[in-house]
Amino acid sequence: MRARHFFIAAAAIVATAALSGLTSAGPAEKGDKDAEVIATVNGEPVTKSEWAEIWKADQWFAPTLKTKPGYSDQMAGRPYEDYFFKEEIVKIRGMSQKYADALPQMKSTIDAAYQKAKAGGDFAQIAKEYSQDQGSAVKGGELGPKEFHDLVFPFNRVAFKMAEGEISEPLLTIFGYHIIKVDRVIPAAEGKGKMIDARHVLIRFPSPDAKKESEALAQNAKVEVLDKKLCKKLVSYCTDAS
Repeated sequence: MRARHFFIAAAAIVATAALSGLTSAGPAEKGDKDAEVIATVNGEPVTKSEWAEIWKADQWFAPTLKTKPGYSDQMAGRPYEDYFFKEEIVKIRGMSQKYADALPQMKSTIDAAYQKAKAGGDFAQIAKEYSQDQGSAVKGGELGPKEFHDLVFPFNRVAFKMAEGEISEPLLTIFGYHIIKVDRVIPAAEGKGKMIDARHVLIRFPSPDAKKESEALAQNAKVEVLDKKLCKKLVSYCTDAS
């Protein structure tokens, strides 16, 4: 009788282990898919999860870009995805690759500013102490009211999702590392879209002209799209968009 109970218990354990293996395979497979490399920028991989996070966030703001002066001419009929890929991946990767040696110190400095801000420090004073944006640092990081298209990616999409008084985690743009504090959210009014009144701390890339340089780096970047299904959207980076 004891032997029979032993075999029943053992069978239950084996069945439970097998079932556990089956149910855990799902997340593992999902993780593998998220880590799938869909493209490379100068040999540096861009994963499916990285691009999905960017596109998921940016698509909600895509229509507002139509209000940006010269946007239609700049896009020349290309899809939104093509534009976002260049702005959020190719340009920023180009800058971070060129200034790779400076990144650790930049990140350490912005992290120190962020910790002070999250601990309740006066954001304006922190901006005056840390920020390398000469135009706003003396004003406590104040940028003034801005519409979405007035700001660089991904600063704009991060800031426009924030609530009043909220402080962002450090984020990287073509200019360097930022932290943002939104002082005021201004609802859309006649002739104007939604605006934010924000402050920031910027730790710069050591570039004399980040805007011009990031554009040049993007133009000269070697971009290979590995997931050919994306070629219908990333038309600037595929020799065959069929």
